Amino acid sequence: MKKRTPPPASLTYSIFQNTFKAISHVFFREIKLAGLHNVPTDGPCIFIVGPHANQFVDGIVLFGANPRPSYAIMAAVSYNRPLIGHVGKILNAIPVVRPQDVVIKGEGLVFYDPDNDPLTIRGQGTKFTQDIHMRDFIIFGRNRKFHVATVLSDTECQVTHAMTIPADEREPQGYSYRIAPHIDQTTVYNEVNSYLYNNECITIFPEGGSHDRPDMLPLKAGFAVMALGAMAEYPDMKVNIVPVGMNYFHPDRFRSRAVVSFGQPFTIDRDDVDQFKLGGIHKRAIVTKLLDKGDEAFKIVTTTAPDMDTLMVIQAVRRLYMPCHGLRPTLEQVVQMNQHLGQGWAKLKDDPECQALSLKVKMYNNMLNYFGIRDHQVGHLDMTPVRAFRILVKRLVQLGALASMGAPA
Repeated sequence: MKKRTPPPASLTYSIFQNTFKAISHVFFREIKLAGLHNVPTDGPCIFIVGPHANQFVDGIVLFGANPRPSYAIMAAVSYNRPLIGHVGKILNAIPVVRPQDVVIKGEGLVFYDPDNDPLTIRGQGTKFTQDIHMRDFIIFGRNRKFHVATVLSDTECQVTHAMTIPADEREPQGYSYRIAPHIDQTTVYNEVNSYLYNNECITIFPEGGSHDRPDMLPLKAGFAVMALGAMAEYPDMKVNIVPVGMNYFHPDRFRSRAVVSFGQPFTIDRDDVDQFKLGGIHKRAIVTKLLDKGDEAFKIVTTTAPDMDTLMVIQAVRRLYMPCHGLRPTLEQVVQMNQHLGQGWAKLKDDPECQALSLKVKMYNNMLNYFGIRDHQVGHLDMTPVRAFRILVKRLVQLGALASMGAPA
């Protein structure tokens, strides 16, 4: 196959990109782009994007912000929808069937003993030989996924790895379960390899689905297999993987603000590609290594927290730390401060002083909620009775004027 230089963005692509930019600025009053210098100007590239807060808004914002034309990995269920799917087809998106989209309910109950027989799942009223195949997933409990190694009978199968189940999650009477069939993604990987070979870009949301959690979901292995597989097939290829952080301020509000942060690209060593080619445990180890790299890269371009309360504390500390007077910090500085505070909290969360500070900030937030004010208004509360009376009179006059205009004739 002869390698070619990617053509400039087509007229159709440019029209859609500008349209998406316009739509983005309807949803958000301000969108800042950070780290554009990190985006490689040429060569094959995979953009890994997270956190994935909204299935469609994220794609629109990123598509309008990305300086390089890119082909998106798109869920097949979205690809087959009337409107969004038609746009995906025009822009040559690559449809992929996700396991969670084809999950089926299993018949009967399953039993799992992590202490005495951690690699065996047994069933009651099950039909494993008909319903389950090697490489499928059995899902039960709190979304515990077990990879099937061998089906032994209708009521017994072996799994590839053991899993610890907390005592409060164990069900002696058996679990209801679901089956996620193995999906052959060879066609998808071949199409991705073709794009990368021609120095083009792929965009993927590696969490595998959208969510509203304050932290990121575990990364799926897809982007790692794509990058390693392409470099294994084409020894001269060097794939850049660029982390992209989608940072929203009050994503539940219309006309809020957003920052799209492009991080430092990372590449794959040839030794790792050679290990990937060996398959088996070597392949799994290298894929896991690349997933860990992706996790670390996302920490630099995103602000995450283990729960919503902690995220609220981090944002409140940042607002309290910022000076009340002087230049207003830029959106990029606000995001960077949130990231630094989040990383610092992760390291010091068990420190007594940090815990005491966190408690004080929570009490401060609760007090603001009680009085119905925001923290940027606290500095204006110290006023004389005369000034307060003037403001009250002014507001009453404004309210009266608006009421008279809105009253029925």
